Amino acid sequence: MYPSIRKFSALLMTSAALLAGGAAQAQSGDSSGGWWPPSERGYIALTGGRSHFDQGRGDAYSLAVGGFWNSQMGLEVAATDFGRSSTADAYGFSVSGVGRLPLNDTFTAFAKLGLQYSRSDAGGVRDTGFGETVGVGMDISLTRQVAAVLQYDRAAVHFATGRDRVNLASVGLKYRY
Repeated sequence: MYPSIRKFSALLMTSAALLAGGAAQAQSGDSSGGWWPPSERGYIALTGGRSHFDQGRGDAYSLAVGGFWNSQMGLEVAATDFGRSSTADAYGFSVSGVGRLPLNDTFTAFAKLGLQYSRSDAGGVRDTGFGETVGVGMDISLTRQVAAVLQYDRAAVHFATGRDRVNLASVGLKYRY
């Protein structure tokens, strides 16, 4: 698939997720309105883990802020440092549609699909670009407001040598407000 088609597909899927969330909100009769999810369903998450890409492996960290229009559909904005290897380092900023499926009172599965702007430095040569990002994971509720997060993300990051898939397995905490 051509890179421009991939970018368009990622943008289209993100837009569809946002529109579906807005439609679900309209059907639910929620009067809070607006495109950003209501603050009573919001969260902030900090995760850390290990990334793997062609140029090496690195310690990775991510900070995300998001919220849900209803119990299944939401939006997340995140900043991720994919880590540094001996030859490269990379980071990115993403906007993703999030879907979740509560399995019981403790466990909730989720999936994300979005668009990411990435920046990398490999051997002193910098590159930037847009690409898709996808992720799956599990929230494990510790209290009503705090959950442990286990997740796996895959993102397209631009390096001077070309586009590379960065895989990131991470654990962290999520605070719901």
